[in-house]
Amino acid sequence: MIKRMLDEPVGAVSVRELAEDTACNRSTFYYYFNDIDEIANAALDRAIPYELPLTIASLMVTYGTEPLSSQRFDELLEQHAKIDPEQVDMLCLLLNGPNGPLVERKVKDALSHIYPTIVDALPNEGARDELSLRIIFEYASSAILGLMAYRGAIGLSVPVERMIGAVAPEVPRALIGCINRATHA
Repeated sequence: MIKRMLDEPVGAVSVRELAEDTACNRSTFYYYFNDIDEIANAALDRAIPYELPLTIASLMVTYGTEPLSSQRFDELLEQHAKIDPEQVDMLCLLLNGPNGPLVERKVKDALSHIYPTIVDALPNEGARDELSLRIIFEYASSAILGLMAYRGAIGLSVPVERMIGAVAPEVPRALIGCINRATHA
């Protein structure tokens, strides 16, 4: 299913086509799934590298007060990122494909589940500006997904490290500054 989702909208895929692709019959398909949308969601659940947002959140929380040089940011990313590059590539291609909005919603839904964990891990030295924290989170996640879709649009020709290097450490540092301001409101 995931390979079909790179080129076809989910609504255009039929059970018959999937049964032919996998050499199974329709009964087998319906034993495991109720409809095409259900298998699409299951395929996306397996394709989304959930470790990526957790890694980014871990970096931001753990090293939020440490001034980061580009070299230090690269070292920290390498230490914390245990991500399958093929999964990241697939996500980039999916975000740029005909099912991009579906994929983006799925990723944002996954991110929203870890949002409370991120906020709870932030320092709490007074009143928090919860709205500002949510805006920062939405901005950062949308920016990352946008860069990933762009990488998919250019055929994965730019390494992830190059894309991170183009904005790091300045952009993460700026976001950390915004987070610090929101947590000390």
